[in-house]
Amino acid sequence: MFRGKRVLAIVPARCGSKRLPNKNISLVAGKPLLEWTFQAAQDSQAVDQIVLSTDDDSVAVIGRECGFTEIVTRPRELGLDDAPMTSVVEHVVRMLSDQGTEFGYIVLLQPTSPLRTARHIDEAFSTINISNAIGAVSVCQTEHPLEWMGKLSEDGSLDRFFQETKLEQQSQTFSPGYQINGSIYIVPVSQFLKEKTLFISMGMVAYSMERKDSVDIDDQYDLSLADWLLSQSQ
Repeated sequence: MFRGKRVLAIVPARCGSKRLPNKNISLVAGKPLLEWTFQAAQDSQAVDQIVLSTDDDSVAVIGRECGFTEIVTRPRELGLDDAPMTSVVEHVVRMLSDQGTEFGYIVLLQPTSPLRTARHIDEAFSTINISNAIGAVSVCQTEHPLEWMGKLSEDGSLDRFFQETKLEQQSQTFSPGYQINGSIYIVPVSQFLKEKTLFISMGMVAYSMERKDSVDIDDQYDLSLADWLLSQSQ
C-alpha cells in the first residue's frame, strides 16, 4: 500500500512487435521478459496486486508460467500498434472496478525494462513522499547534452542541425539532460481517470535511474545488451 491506499501494478504485453517479434516473451538471461517484471512487482513493498494485460493467448500462457495469476484480456483494438497506453491502462482499471476491486494508485511496469527491480519501484514511491508529489515517472540522463541534439532536414542536410545545436562547447558546460526511460509510471487512479494520461499536468516528480538500469528493449541490440547486463549481475 501507499499512503493508505492499494496499489495496482499493470504489466502490458501485447503480441505484436514489428522490430522484434514476440518481444515481450523473449528470453533474457534465461528468463522471459515478463518474468523479470513480474518478479520486480512481486518483491515491491508498495504493490498490492499485479495484473497482466494482453491480447494474445500465448502471452497469457507464458505469463502464468512466470507467476501472473491475474490476467486481463484486452480488446483486439487495444493490441494494435497505434493503441494508446492510456487506453490499455484505463481498460484494466475499469474492468477491475466493475468487479468491485478499487485501487488508489497505478504503477505501470512495461516488460521491456527488465533491469528495473523492486528497489527501483519502492524508491520511486519514496521519492513521491519525499517530494510531496502526487506521482512519479522514471527518467535517466541522456548520453549527450540536449544542446548537442537536433533534427535533420528531410534531405539529410546538416544546416538546420548546426544552427540549432552548440557543438563547439564542451559537454561539461551544460546541465545534464534527461529522458523518460519507460520503466516506471506511478499515478493516482482518480487523477488518471480525470486527465486520461500518465503524465499528470501538475504535481508529478521525476525518479532518476542509472542509465545501465534503464535499457528499454525495442530491437535485437537492446535485447542483447540487457541479456549481457543481467547475466553479469547474477
